[in-house]
Amino acid sequence: MLSGILVPGGIGIVQTTLLDLGWEALNDRQARIEQVTWTMPEGLMEVGPEPFVRACVAAALHRLVQRDPDARPVLIAKSLGTHAATLAADLELPAIWLTPLLTVPPLVDAITRNPAPQLLIGGTADPWWVPEAARSTGQQVLTIRDANHSLRAPGTLRDFAETLGVIGTAIEDFLDAR
Repeated sequence: MLSGILVPGGIGIVQTTLLDLGWEALNDRQARIEQVTWTMPEGLMEVGPEPFVRACVAAALHRLVQRDPDARPVLIAKSLGTHAATLAADLELPAIWLTPLLTVPPLVDAITRNPAPQLLIGGTADPWWVPEAARSTGQQVLTIRDANHSLRAPGTLRDFAETLGVIGTAIEDFLDAR
């Protein structure tokens, strides 16, 4: 049975536009879903967020495996949550990385060494999106032209809704290929 773990960005909740797409796609496929939430500790970025993110995602994985011992979930992570890439690589878990922090070399390395399928989605106006780094991972990449860290490009809400449709379809296609 398909299962997934939704991992938030810096705001610590998964009730955001991009992660809602992941939740809906998983739910449409009757997947078991675990959601990670957190309150980011003060000074986390200065000491390095990877151990904190790893612990939160490992706890969600533990909860999921208690319900389904054979679970091999897809991680769907946004921004700060992409610090789960090392855990995903260690466990060879498939992942969808929404606006991954590709300016952080250990994240790019972890995504690259993970043999499981992965999808990276980012925008050219996002300072953390490095198209060359995304392509160098050898994984599937979707680049949204002129999109910022929320994957919104300048334009109307209709334009943004169309972009969200492209992103949602890429997420669905990735899940269906599993």
